[in-house]
Amino acid sequence: MALHSKDGWGKAKENLISASKAAKEHAKKWFIYIKEKTKAASIVAGTKLSELCAFTGEATLMDLEKVQAISKNKLHVVKKAAAPKVHIVKHHARQKWTAANKKVFAPFAKLKRIPQILVEGYKENGFSGVFQAAREGIRNNPSFLKTLVNYAAPVVGVFVLVQVVASSMNVTYALAVEQDGKVIAYVQDEAIYTEARKDLQNRIVSTSDDQIFELDPSFTVVKVEKDKVSDVPEVTDSLIQMSSQDIMEAEGLYIDGEFYGAVTDQSLIRSILDSTLDSYRSGDANETVEFTKNIELKEGLYLTDSIVSDEDMENLLLSDVQAERTYTIQKGDSPTLIADKNGVPYELFKAMNPTIEEECMIGDEAIIANQEPFLSVRVTKEITYTEDIPYETEITEDASKNKGYSETVQEGEKGSKEVTASVEYVNNIEESREILSSTVTKEPVTEKIVKGTKVETVSRSSYVPSSTGSGKVSGNFIWPVGGSGGKISCYYGSGGHRGLDIAASYGTPVRASAAGKVVVSGWYYSYGKCVVIDHGNGVRTLYGHNSSLNVSVGQYVSQGQQIAGVGSTGYSTGNHCHFEVQINGGTRNPLNYIG
Repeated sequence: MALHSKDGWGKAKENLISASKAAKEHAKKWFIYIKEKTKAASIVAGTKLSELCAFTGEATLMDLEKVQAISKNKLHVVKKAAAPKVHIVKHHARQKWTAANKKVFAPFAKLKRIPQILVEGYKENGFSGVFQAAREGIRNNPSFLKTLVNYAAPVVGVFVLVQVVASSMNVTYALAVEQDGKVIAYVQDEAIYTEARKDLQNRIVSTSDDQIFELDPSFTVVKVEKDKVSDVPEVTDSLIQMSSQDIMEAEGLYIDGEFYGAVTDQSLIRSILDSTLDSYRSGDANETVEFTKNIELKEGLYLTDSIVSDEDMENLLLSDVQAERTYTIQKGDSPTLIADKNGVPYELFKAMNPTIEEECMIGDEAIIANQEPFLSVRVTKEITYTEDIPYETEITEDASKNKGYSETVQEGEKGSKEVTASVEYVNNIEESREILSSTVTKEPVTEKIVKGTKVETVSRSSYVPSSTGSGKVSGNFIWPVGGSGGKISCYYGSGGHRGLDIAASYGTPVRASAAGKVVVSGWYYSYGKCVVIDHGNGVRTLYGHNSSLNVSVGQYVSQGQQIAGVGSTGYSTGNHCHFEVQINGGTRNPLNYIG
């Protein structure tokens, strides 16, 4: 039985040791929990807290409930053997905890009275009462001041240490980028600045191949707060801000790839361009209005030496430039007709073509404009109009009739057609026309003419004056066609032209420019049906290409008397009267003699 009891106690002892180890592990976990909850007290209490934790651990170590959970079978044995000791440990731990609390928190309990004492002192004697109460408190409680200092010093030290550590963690070494003595930015290394420099150069709109933005910074190692260290975009922005005197945000104008300047007011150019196009718009839905040149606007950074003032840019865009435009003279053209066809005032047309009166030959070039807007505008639109269809002429020859005889047996009538065309205008002057469709609305009627072929030639000798004279004319000559004036289709001297071509409709009366004797009335070489009048003093007038003759050789006529009808006989294109003034066998400009 003794042996059994001894073995039982040994087994119980082993179980107790095992339980103690388990309880110790639990005590460690509980200690961590207590440490988190009493962090502030731990800072103040210092080494005192260690004692508190030790006693607490001893009490926990002997927790019977944990021992009971681990060693269920022998719990009753352990309980009997350990109960007295556990009671002693608990009692001892409670005493130590109470003592620790008094030592740790007693000074703070006294602190609660300090504000009250100071307030009472102020109420009695003002600030002097506050100082007096503080002095008496320190004098009466010297140990309290010492204790307070002992507790405060570690707390202050820990606080200062935390601040120093925190401050040191927010500070780093970096490169200060300086230009002209000013810090542009702080970078981690020089590669950051290099990338920012490339980014800035790429953002500058280049107006020439060799345009480079120059910078020559210096780099210095400095200690700086981490939040002041910049990345590539931030350094680029800093460079732009620093370089505001050298580069600016602006909008550049490019015409056919050529740079004309940039302005800081990015709405100015667009406004001028829009208003220019609007001035050419008619509201036709079928029209297209555009500039003749490719205009491109680029926004970005520009060097300041490429930026122009708003006034200069506006003057450029609204200016005129030298640019000569010509018109090819066609059959039937006259100066007034050319001016009208091209929308040019006649006086301006004459100023640009001072010799047009004397030189008006088919195929020649006439100047219709000597300048144009800097911004030329092209307008393309569809138009529908009515156009005449010329009638054909059918000629029947009659050998029984003298050459020069001509009789219209059927009057010709023009037809008409409705035409739709795409017309291109540049600066309101027609540049080209493309016919899209054409519909005949009236067929033309063919003109039928009977002409004689029997030759009856006037001797050339009759054309030559029999004698010479002074060349003086009594009074002024009158216009042979059109009353006070005619429509001149070709002037004297144009390509060797010997007279004036005065256009008029078929059959219009041709009248004697001055009184005289008829010396030619008949077909005369390229003049066709021709009349020549001798006025004396070596002066003669000639009237060619007539459709009919109303006088005969040897007949005397008065000024203004009808002598023929306008036609297109001989070497001629279109109905007109060829009028010459001859002095002693040589021709003169008729305009010098017509009053």
